[in-house]
Amino acid sequence: MQDSLIKPSTEMKDIQGKPDIKLFVDSFYNKVQKNSVLSPYFNEVVKVDWPHHLPKMYSFWETILLDKGDYKGNPIIKHQHVDQLKEINKESFETWLGLFHETIDELFEGPKAQLAKTRALSIATMIEIKLIQARG
Repeated sequence: MQDSLIKPSTEMKDIQGKPDIKLFVDSFYNKVQKNSVLSPYFNEVVKVDWPHHLPKMYSFWETILLDKGDYKGNPIIKHQHVDQLKEINKESFETWLGLFHETIDELFEGPKAQLAKTRALSIATMIEIKLIQARG
């Protein structure tokens, strides 16, 4: 009798379009807002206007992963400003990257999901290096 039951698919899909971008960005930043290491930067130091910030992040990741977004901005300058208010330390970068990878792995698998994780590592590394350089 058990063998005759239809088993739900456990196969996850890859990131394919803007709805997928929105899903992982919303899920990721929900975790960020609750994280003891990262939430102070977003909720206390910068006091992020989430309804304004999230669409920018959708566009950023859609541009990076799908070559379809219209993101215009300079993440380095934004992070340098935050770093001047409260230093963004190594633990913060590691936490951000860990939550990002965790979120992608919970929701997606495939080449675009892997690309998202690779690009997140590159972005975090680049921003961390630029902040260290700016501090002298």
